[in-house]
Amino acid sequence: MNTLDKLQDILQDEMMIQEMYNHYMLRIANPEVRQMFTQMRDAKMQHVTMLQQEIQQMMQSGRI
Repeated sequence: MNTLDKLQDILQDEMMIQEMYNHYMLRIANPEVRQMFTQMRDAKMQHVTMLQQEIQQMMQSGRI
């Protein structure tokens, strides 16, 4: 498994976790707990964006 494959696997995992946080956020009534899941989701989104940019750079530069 090369670096690109690993990054894509990590990206899929991060997106799945982000989706799970969204799922919980919509079903939790406690505003403090909902805020916690919102913050965790937002942190995952930043990581997803970073991974997507890294993958795109690797593909454009031919570092596959």
